[in-house]
Amino acid sequence: MLTRPPFALFALADVSTETKNWVLQEAYDDPSVNTWWWYLATLDYRTAPQRKPDGTGQIGTQTPIDPSFSSPFVGKRLEDVAQWLKGKPQSVDLDDRYFGVLDKQAQKSGKIAICRLNDPEVEREVAWCVLRAADYSTLFLAGLDSDLDWDEL
Repeated sequence: MLTRPPFALFALADVSTETKNWVLQEAYDDPSVNTWWWYLATLDYRTAPQRKPDGTGQIGTQTPIDPSFSSPFVGKRLEDVAQWLKGKPQSVDLDDRYFGVLDKQAQKSGKIAICRLNDPEVEREVAWCVLRAADYSTLFLAGLDSDLDWDEL
């Protein structure tokens, strides 16, 4: 039973449908996680996974995606998508701290930038980003404990 919410995935560049499908499928195919953990974000919070009353988790975007899908975040900055994530309603079932980014390099390298939001009292929106291969991205996220204070390590 899935209990951790999906992670928002923002396409900040005009990435082909084939690349989006490939990234989502590669992330899903990781045998150690094997779940649809990436949600290809839109502006409308109503299309995002919604919290279930029983507390079980939702899934993200499954392949194949609609070929007409166009990311509303193309040309936006990390700070913009961080604000979208911070502004999500409580009903939206997405991870509150980590998210992914597809940029111009994703199409060439097959890598996702995995980013962590800063704590609310910190002025800068994004704490860090790290590039991970799509097929390793969900394993990387599974290894992150959202309740762990990395600064204390």
